Amino acid sequence: MLNKIAENIYCKEVPLPNNPLRHINVYIIKGEDDRGLIIDTGFNRPECEEALQEAFDELGIQSPDVFITHLHSDHVGLVPKFAGEGSTIYASEIDGEIINFEVGNLYWYILDDMFIKYGFPPADFGRNTDIHPGRKYVHESRIDFKYVEEGDVLEYGGYKLEVVATPGHTPGLVGLYDRESKIYFCGDHILGTITPNITIEISADNPLADYLKSLEKVEKLEVEKLLTAHGTPVPDMYERIDELKKHHEARLAEVQKILGNEWKTAFECARDMTWEIECRNWDEFPAPQKWFATGEAISHLQYLYSVGRVERDELEGDIYYYRNKVE
Repeated sequence: MLNKIAENIYCKEVPLPNNPLRHINVYIIKGEDDRGLIIDTGFNRPECEEALQEAFDELGIQSPDVFITHLHSDHVGLVPKFAGEGSTIYASEIDGEIINFEVGNLYWYILDDMFIKYGFPPADFGRNTDIHPGRKYVHESRIDFKYVEEGDVLEYGGYKLEVVATPGHTPGLVGLYDRESKIYFCGDHILGTITPNITIEISADNPLADYLKSLEKVEKLEVEKLLTAHGTPVPDMYERIDELKKHHEARLAEVQKILGNEWKTAFECARDMTWEIECRNWDEFPAPQKWFATGEAISHLQYLYSVGRVERDELEGDIYYYRNKVE
Protein backbone atom coordinates (compact mmCIF):
# COMPACT_ATOMS: atom_id res chain seq x y z
CA MET A 1 0.00 0.00 0.00
CA LEU A 2 1.30 3.45 -0.96
CA ASN A 3 0.54 6.23 1.52
CA LYS A 4 0.78 9.95 0.78
CA ILE A 5 2.58 11.65 3.68
CA ALA A 6 2.80 15.23 2.40
CA GLU A 7 2.95 17.02 -0.94
CA ASN A 8 5.15 14.87 -3.24
CA ILE A 9 6.13 12.55 -0.34
CA TYR A 10 4.92 8.95 -0.25
CA CYS A 11 5.61 5.96 1.97
CA LYS A 12 5.75 2.34 0.86
CA GLU A 13 5.76 -0.39 3.49
CA VAL A 14 8.24 -2.89 2.07
CA PRO A 15 7.97 -6.32 3.75
CA LEU A 16 10.91 -7.89 5.56
CA PRO A 17 9.89 -11.58 5.56
CA ASN A 18 10.73 -13.70 8.61
CA ASN A 19 12.15 -10.68 10.38
CA PRO A 20 10.89 -9.23 13.70
CA LEU A 21 10.85 -5.75 12.12
CA ARG A 22 8.18 -6.97 9.63
CA HIS A 23 8.65 -4.10 7.19
CA ILE A 24 10.67 -1.01 6.35
CA ASN A 25 9.13 2.36 5.52
CA VAL A 26 10.65 3.40 2.20
CA TYR A 27 9.98 7.07 1.47
CA ILE A 28 9.63 8.31 -2.09
CA ILE A 29 9.87 11.99 -2.99
CA LYS A 30 8.39 12.58 -6.42
CA GLY A 31 10.14 15.21 -8.51
CA GLU A 32 9.07 17.06 -11.63
CA ASP A 33 10.59 14.37 -13.87
CA ASP A 34 10.35 10.57 -13.66
CA ARG A 35 13.31 10.27 -11.28
CA GLY A 36 12.65 11.54 -7.78
CA LEU A 37 14.42 10.39 -4.63
CA ILE A 38 13.90 7.27 -2.57
CA ILE A 39 15.10 7.00 1.02
CA ASP A 40 16.36 3.45 1.75
CA THR A 41 15.31 0.28 -0.11
CA GLY A 42 14.75 -2.97 1.79
CA PHE A 43 16.58 -6.31 1.78
CA ASN A 44 18.02 -7.84 -1.36
CA ARG A 45 15.04 -10.20 -1.55
CA PRO A 46 12.42 -10.70 -4.30
CA GLU A 47 9.57 -9.78 -1.93
CA CYS A 48 11.18 -6.39 -1.25
CA GLU A 49 11.97 -5.85 -4.91
CA GLU A 50 8.40 -6.56 -6.01
CA ALA A 51 6.88 -4.24 -3.41
CA LEU A 52 9.19 -1.38 -4.30
CA GLN A 53 8.62 -1.83 -8.03
CA GLU A 54 4.86 -1.61 -7.45
CA ALA A 55 5.34 1.80 -5.82
CA PHE A 56 7.55 3.06 -8.66
CA ASP A 57 5.03 1.89 -11.27
CA GLU A 58 2.19 3.62 -9.44
CA LEU A 59 4.10 6.91 -9.24
CA GLY A 60 5.67 6.68 -12.70
CA ILE A 61 9.23 6.76 -11.35
CA GLN A 62 12.18 5.20 -13.14
CA SER A 63 15.85 5.08 -12.13
CA PRO A 64 15.43 7.26 -9.03
CA ASP A 65 18.19 8.83 -7.04
CA VAL A 66 18.70 7.05 -3.71
CA PHE A 67 19.51 8.32 -0.23
CA ILE A 68 20.81 5.65 2.14
CA THR A 69 20.42 6.51 5.80
CA HIS A 70 22.81 3.82 7.02
CA LEU A 71 24.68 0.63 6.30
CA HIS A 72 22.24 -2.11 7.34
CA SER A 73 21.09 -4.31 4.49
CA ASP A 74 17.36 -3.76 5.09
CA HIS A 75 18.13 -0.17 4.04
CA VAL A 76 20.65 -0.69 1.26
CA GLY A 77 20.13 -4.21 -0.10
CA LEU A 78 18.31 -3.28 -3.30
CA VAL A 79 20.34 -0.26 -4.40
CA PRO A 80 22.15 -2.02 -7.29
CA LYS A 81 18.81 -3.24 -8.67
CA PHE A 82 16.91 0.05 -8.58
CA ALA A 83 19.48 2.74 -9.20
CA GLY A 84 19.75 3.01 -12.94
CA GLU A 85 22.29 4.69 -15.18
CA GLY A 86 22.67 8.31 -14.12
CA SER A 87 21.18 7.77 -10.65
CA THR A 88 22.93 9.48 -7.77
CA ILE A 89 23.28 7.35 -4.65
CA TYR A 90 23.89 9.29 -1.46
CA ALA A 91 25.36 8.02 1.81
CA SER A 92 27.73 9.21 4.50
CA GLU A 93 31.35 8.38 3.78
CA ILE A 94 31.85 6.19 6.85
CA ASP A 95 28.77 4.03 6.28
CA GLY A 96 29.29 4.05 2.52
CA GLU A 97 32.77 2.62 2.93
CA ILE A 98 31.48 -0.08 5.28
CA ILE A 99 28.62 -0.90 2.88
CA ASN A 100 31.13 -1.62 0.13
CA PHE A 101 33.32 -3.54 2.56
CA GLU A 102 30.32 -5.78 3.34
CA VAL A 103 30.28 -7.21 -0.18
CA GLY A 104 33.21 -9.53 0.56
CA ASN A 105 33.86 -11.93 3.43
CA LEU A 106 36.51 -9.89 5.25
CA TYR A 107 34.05 -7.48 6.90
CA TRP A 108 32.01 -10.37 8.30
CA TYR A 109 35.12 -12.17 9.54
CA ILE A 110 36.23 -9.05 11.40
CA LEU A 111 32.76 -8.50 12.88
CA ASP A 112 32.60 -12.13 13.95
CA ASP A 113 35.97 -11.91 15.69
CA MET A 114 34.87 -8.73 17.48
CA PHE A 115 31.80 -10.43 18.95
CA ILE A 116 33.83 -13.47 20.00
CA LYS A 117 36.17 -11.06 21.82
CA TYR A 118 33.16 -9.89 23.87
CA GLY A 119 32.16 -13.45 24.77
CA PHE A 120 29.82 -14.50 21.95
CA PRO A 121 30.51 -18.26 21.62
CA PRO A 122 32.12 -19.43 18.39
CA ALA A 123 29.52 -21.11 16.19
CA ASP A 124 29.50 -24.87 15.72
CA PHE A 125 28.33 -24.51 12.13
CA GLY A 126 30.88 -22.00 10.82
CA ARG A 127 31.13 -18.25 11.18
CA ASN A 128 28.70 -16.67 13.65
CA THR A 129 27.79 -14.09 11.04
CA ASP A 130 26.23 -16.84 8.94
CA ILE A 131 23.16 -16.34 11.17
CA HIS A 132 23.07 -12.58 10.52
CA PRO A 133 20.17 -11.45 8.28
CA GLY A 134 22.33 -8.56 7.14
CA ARG A 135 24.75 -11.02 5.58
CA LYS A 136 22.03 -13.16 4.01
CA TYR A 137 20.32 -10.28 2.22
CA VAL A 138 23.15 -7.90 1.49
CA HIS A 139 23.64 -6.15 -1.85
CA GLU A 140 25.67 -8.10 -4.39
CA SER A 141 28.04 -5.48 -5.81
CA ARG A 142 29.95 -2.39 -4.80
CA ILE A 143 28.11 0.92 -5.02
CA ASP A 144 29.41 4.19 -6.45
CA PHE A 145 28.26 6.58 -3.73
CA LYS A 146 28.15 10.35 -3.66
CA TYR A 147 29.15 11.06 -0.10
CA VAL A 148 27.21 13.63 1.91
CA GLU A 149 27.99 15.28 5.21
CA GLU A 150 26.34 17.44 7.83
CA GLY A 151 24.69 20.53 6.35
CA ASP A 152 24.63 19.42 2.70
CA VAL A 153 21.30 20.24 1.01
CA LEU A 154 19.45 18.02 -1.49
CA GLU A 155 16.54 19.53 -3.44
CA TYR A 156 13.72 17.21 -4.50
CA GLY A 157 9.97 17.67 -4.89
CA GLY A 158 10.06 21.27 -3.71
CA TYR A 159 11.90 20.42 -0.50
CA LYS A 160 15.32 21.59 0.66
CA LEU A 161 16.56 18.59 2.57
CA GLU A 162 19.46 19.20 4.92
CA VAL A 163 21.70 16.27 5.85
CA VAL A 164 21.75 15.61 9.59
CA ALA A 165 24.47 13.29 10.92
CA THR A 166 23.33 11.16 13.86
CA PRO A 167 25.93 8.48 14.65
CA GLY A 168 24.98 5.81 17.16
CA HIS A 169 22.79 3.13 15.59
CA THR A 170 25.59 3.00 13.01
CA PRO A 171 28.76 5.14 12.89
CA GLY A 172 27.59 7.14 9.88
CA LEU A 173 23.80 7.25 10.09
CA VAL A 174 22.38 10.31 8.33
CA GLY A 175 18.89 11.74 7.97
CA LEU A 176 17.20 14.52 6.01
CA TYR A 177 15.46 17.58 7.46
CA ASP A 178 13.35 20.23 5.74
CA ARG A 179 13.21 23.41 7.80
CA GLU A 180 10.18 24.91 6.11
CA SER A 181 7.86 21.92 6.48
CA LYS A 182 9.60 20.71 9.67
CA ILE A 183 9.73 17.18 8.26
CA TYR A 184 12.57 14.95 9.44
CA PHE A 185 13.46 11.60 7.82
CA CYS A 186 15.40 10.00 10.66
CA GLY A 187 16.07 6.44 9.46
CA ASP A 188 16.58 4.19 12.50
CA HIS A 189 17.79 6.98 14.78
CA ILE A 190 14.40 7.27 16.50
CA LEU A 191 11.75 4.54 16.35
CA GLY A 192 8.36 4.55 17.99
CA THR A 193 7.44 0.93 18.68
CA ILE A 194 10.93 -0.38 19.48
CA THR A 195 14.25 1.06 20.61
CA PRO A 196 16.96 1.20 17.92
CA ASN A 197 19.60 -1.50 18.28
CA ILE A 198 22.82 0.09 19.54
CA THR A 199 25.86 -2.11 19.00
CA ILE A 200 29.55 -1.95 18.23
CA GLU A 201 30.80 -1.64 14.69
CA ILE A 202 34.28 -1.92 13.20
CA SER A 203 34.78 1.85 13.55
CA ALA A 204 32.82 2.48 16.77
CA ASP A 205 33.57 0.98 20.17
CA ASN A 206 31.36 3.29 22.26
CA PRO A 207 28.20 3.64 20.16
CA LEU A 208 25.85 4.39 23.05
CA ALA A 209 27.77 7.58 23.87
CA ASP A 210 27.45 8.60 20.20
CA TYR A 211 23.76 7.75 20.18
CA LEU A 212 22.91 9.78 23.28
CA LYS A 213 24.79 12.79 21.87
CA SER A 214 22.84 12.46 18.63
CA LEU A 215 19.55 12.44 20.54
CA GLU A 216 20.58 15.69 22.22
CA LYS A 217 21.43 17.12 18.82
CA VAL A 218 18.14 16.40 17.05
CA GLU A 219 16.16 17.51 20.10
CA LYS A 220 17.14 21.04 19.08
CA LEU A 221 15.45 20.74 15.67
CA GLU A 222 11.90 21.96 15.11
CA VAL A 223 10.15 18.80 13.98
CA GLU A 224 6.41 18.45 13.41
CA LYS A 225 6.48 15.28 11.30
CA LEU A 226 8.97 12.57 12.17
CA LEU A 227 9.32 9.92 9.45
CA THR A 228 10.90 6.77 10.85
CA ALA A 229 12.22 3.77 8.93
CA HIS A 230 10.25 1.18 10.92
CA GLY A 231 6.98 0.97 12.79
CA THR A 232 4.12 3.39 13.11
CA PRO A 233 4.38 7.20 13.11
CA VAL A 234 5.77 8.93 16.19
CA PRO A 235 3.36 11.74 17.15
CA ASP A 236 5.79 13.62 19.41
CA MET A 237 9.52 13.35 18.69
CA TYR A 238 10.52 15.15 21.89
CA GLU A 239 8.47 12.86 24.11
CA ARG A 240 9.95 9.84 22.36
CA ILE A 241 13.50 11.14 22.81
CA ASP A 242 12.83 11.49 26.53
CA GLU A 243 11.56 7.89 26.62
CA LEU A 244 14.66 6.65 24.80
CA LYS A 245 16.98 8.43 27.23
CA LYS A 246 15.16 6.91 30.20
CA HIS A 247 15.27 3.49 28.56
CA HIS A 248 19.04 3.59 28.32
CA GLU A 249 19.43 4.93 31.84
CA ALA A 250 17.40 1.94 33.05
CA ARG A 251 19.45 -0.42 30.88
CA LEU A 252 22.72 0.89 32.30
CA ALA A 253 21.42 0.37 35.83
CA GLU A 254 20.22 -3.13 34.95
CA VAL A 255 23.62 -4.08 33.53
CA GLN A 256 25.41 -2.91 36.66
CA LYS A 257 22.98 -4.89 38.82
CA ILE A 258 23.62 -8.00 36.72
CA LEU A 259 27.38 -7.58 37.03
CA GLY A 260 27.43 -7.22 40.80
CA ASN A 261 30.97 -8.01 41.94
CA GLU A 262 31.55 -10.80 39.42
CA TRP A 263 33.49 -10.76 36.17
CA LYS A 264 31.08 -11.37 33.27
CA THR A 265 31.21 -11.20 29.49
CA ALA A 266 28.78 -9.19 27.40
CA PHE A 267 27.19 -12.47 26.27
CA GLU A 268 26.59 -13.48 29.88
CA CYS A 269 25.08 -10.07 30.66
CA ALA A 270 22.79 -10.30 27.62
CA ARG A 271 21.57 -13.69 28.84
CA ASP A 272 20.38 -12.12 32.12
CA MET A 273 18.96 -8.86 30.72
CA THR A 274 15.24 -8.23 30.21
CA TRP A 275 14.01 -8.67 26.65
CA GLU A 276 10.59 -8.27 25.07
CA ILE A 277 10.60 -11.47 23.06
CA GLU A 278 8.22 -14.43 23.16
CA CYS A 279 10.69 -16.96 24.52
CA ARG A 280 10.62 -18.65 27.90
CA ASN A 281 14.36 -18.43 28.41
CA TRP A 282 17.66 -17.53 26.79
CA ASP A 283 18.11 -20.99 25.29
CA GLU A 284 14.96 -20.47 23.21
CA PHE A 285 16.19 -17.19 21.72
CA PRO A 286 16.73 -17.47 17.94
CA ALA A 287 20.44 -17.24 17.18
CA PRO A 288 20.17 -13.87 15.37
CA GLN A 289 18.37 -12.37 18.38
CA LYS A 290 21.15 -13.59 20.69
CA TRP A 291 23.55 -11.72 18.40
CA PHE A 292 21.59 -8.45 18.58
CA ALA A 293 21.05 -8.80 22.34
CA THR A 294 24.77 -9.31 22.88
CA GLY A 295 25.47 -6.21 20.78
CA GLU A 296 23.14 -4.20 23.04
CA ALA A 297 24.92 -5.53 26.13
CA ILE A 298 28.30 -4.63 24.65
CA SER A 299 27.23 -1.05 23.93
CA HIS A 300 26.03 -0.52 27.50
CA LEU A 301 29.09 -2.15 29.04
CA GLN A 302 31.41 -0.08 26.87
CA TYR A 303 29.59 3.10 27.88
CA LEU A 304 29.91 2.20 31.58
CA TYR A 305 33.59 1.40 31.02
CA SER A 306 34.18 4.73 29.27
CA VAL A 307 32.74 6.72 32.18
CA GLY A 308 34.59 4.70 34.80
CA ARG A 309 31.63 2.91 36.37
CA VAL A 310 32.86 -0.58 35.45
CA GLU A 311 36.28 -2.08 34.82
CA ARG A 312 37.33 -4.41 32.03
CA ASP A 313 40.01 -7.07 31.77
CA GLU A 314 41.04 -9.78 29.32
CA LEU A 315 40.52 -13.19 30.90
CA GLU A 316 40.19 -16.79 29.71
CA GLY A 317 41.60 -16.67 26.21
CA ASP A 318 41.80 -12.88 25.87
CA ILE A 319 38.02 -12.46 26.15
CA TYR A 320 36.72 -9.17 27.58
CA TYR A 321 35.17 -9.47 31.04
CA TYR A 322 33.54 -6.66 33.02
CA ARG A 323 32.64 -6.01 36.64
CA ASN A 324 31.54 -3.04 38.67
CA LYS A 325 34.46 -0.87 39.62
CA VAL A 326 35.87 -1.70 43.02
CA GLU A 327 36.63 1.44 44.99
